Amino acid sequence: MSVLPKGEELPKKGKELPSVRTRQELARDYAQGSASALEEDLACGASIKTIMAWTGAGERTVKDWLADSNGPSGLHLEGLLGSFEAVYERLMIRTGRMPIVNRQGLEVLRAQITGLAAAIDAALA
Repeated sequence: MSVLPKGEELPKKGKELPSVRTRQELARDYAQGSASALEEDLACGASIKTIMAWTGAGERTVKDWLADSNGPSGLHLEGLLGSFEAVYERLMIRTGRMPIVNRQGLEVLRAQITGLAAAIDAALA
């Protein structure tokens, strides 16, 4: 009989054990996705102190998020979702949902439709 890692428990019912590898991969993907979304927003002018203020997290915690070490937990994630568009979009995509179109997305869509209409007018003329 093999010894389980500390903190792991056997399931109460069923025949399969939970996959530790899968959970670790999901956690790593979550941390990487969060970090890239935060870096995208930091490039737009937000700072670590701004992230700290919006989430209530400490400086070391925010730096760990940016370094892909950890991803934000419940309350911190809630603060990020309300403040950062990129984090919200990444989370929606990760969960298989379509992100709500924002103003910038609508402007891009309008430009594409205008270009398409011009191409149709040119073809008909």
